[in-house]
Amino acid sequence: MNRLILWRMLQEEIRLNTSFASGKGFYSFPILVSISGFLAIAFTDEMISDMGYLEYLEVLHFGILFYGIFAGSLAFFGNEFLERIFGYLGLIIGLPTTQPITQRKITLLYFVKEFIFYSFFTLIPAFIGGLIGSYFYGINLINLIQFSISLSFSFLTGLSFAYLISSLYRLSWKFSVGGGIMTLIIYVLSVRDTAITPSLEWYLHKEPIFILISFFNPLLISFFATILVTDYHEEGTIRTIGYQDRLKEYIEKFSWAKQISNPTIISKERIDLQRSKTGTKMFFSFAFPLGILTFMNWFIDKGLPIQVDFNTIFYGVMVGFFGTMIYSWLNTIDSPTFYSTLPVTVSDVVRARLVLFFTITWWIPLLFLSLISYLSSEINLLPIGIIVMITVGMYIVNYTAWSTGLRTNSALFDAIVFLKFFVVSVPPMIAMTILSLAISYSISTVLIALSCICGILALFSIFFYNKIEVKWQNETFD
Repeated sequence: MNRLILWRMLQEEIRLNTSFASGKGFYSFPILVSISGFLAIAFTDEMISDMGYLEYLEVLHFGILFYGIFAGSLAFFGNEFLERIFGYLGLIIGLPTTQPITQRKITLLYFVKEFIFYSFFTLIPAFIGGLIGSYFYGINLINLIQFSISLSFSFLTGLSFAYLISSLYRLSWKFSVGGGIMTLIIYVLSVRDTAITPSLEWYLHKEPIFILISFFNPLLISFFATILVTDYHEEGTIRTIGYQDRLKEYIEKFSWAKQISNPTIISKERIDLQRSKTGTKMFFSFAFPLGILTFMNWFIDKGLPIQVDFNTIFYGVMVGFFGTMIYSWLNTIDSPTFYSTLPVTVSDVVRARLVLFFTITWWIPLLFLSLISYLSSEINLLPIGIIVMITVGMYIVNYTAWSTGLRTNSALFDAIVFLKFFVVSVPPMIAMTILSLAISYSISTVLIALSCICGILALFSIFFYNKIEVKWQNETFD
């Protein structure tokens, strides 16, 4: 029975992804990952010469560890919006509500499914790409296999950590935050005198104890995560607050936007945002990658023999880029299918959500950037950081809206869409990152260069926004 459920979960995962994106795009994504694995082998010597052997391996394991956390976060924290959008389909994870199977068991099987899915979707294709690269660049096959195994254990550790946090989140968000911090502290203390992960330590020294630790770490974490899952869900108290004509109120507030969007649609989306309490999820999903980025900054500064000074301008670039996550959350509030019965186009809704993004949710990235600037004692760079953040955010989010419409999360699984997104977003971010690191050497030159880039990105933002109507006006909501 367990194997049958696992198999059906994998089928469900594939069908959901191919319904979001095109089947061609979904199945071509592993090819893109294989190419990345090949390129990683091709540039290994250059990276090692620049960073050092140990440091390069630690960065790879650190990256795959957080990839596991990110993948697990999407899986376990995305159930709620999947139930809202596809509730009528009856997802397998919802079986305990009607079938004689416990929530604990189905959640554990879901965790196993995620590891199997991402193994075949990303890990194995990356290994195949590395295998091809090893043939052309003379990499020892045994070493490649051992290194791939060590990466897999690091990924599984990250995935199990996300599983634990999601289980704690079911109890309370306070438990989730406290448990996450405690787990990180324990982990940092445990690897203080070793490599960044036990699996890397095993790869470096071939001591059996570390491969055992690598195996039992995710096993232990997932065990506690499973124990925390219960079938009991506390029902909140229903408050009666009376009737309030918020739609009329919001229409009046957004009347200024009638030249660029429909105030009625904006108001409806604003009410949905408030009703669904998606703002809380936005906040924590935004805090997560920024926390990772801050930790990486600390790790590079303390752990690597290189000096990299990430300042407020750099964080402005990153915070602006992560604005895509906020826009994607706006597309997960409810299914837009019911719009099909109304005289509304897809482009109308996309424009409305963009207005909502730029007017309602910007307090989240602004709060984070201000906090980072204060903690770094760089208040003097905050105005520049804000300008960079807004410009990058407008550019990235407008392009994301133009290229993915209302299906941001799923569309990026299409290899072609993802590749275009990469080409459009990465070059200006790299340029701005380099300029942010050079500001202490020539402030005037850096400011002029940043101004030029911001101006160009602003023009492209307007271009993408104006092209939304052309791209999506004839598309359906289904």
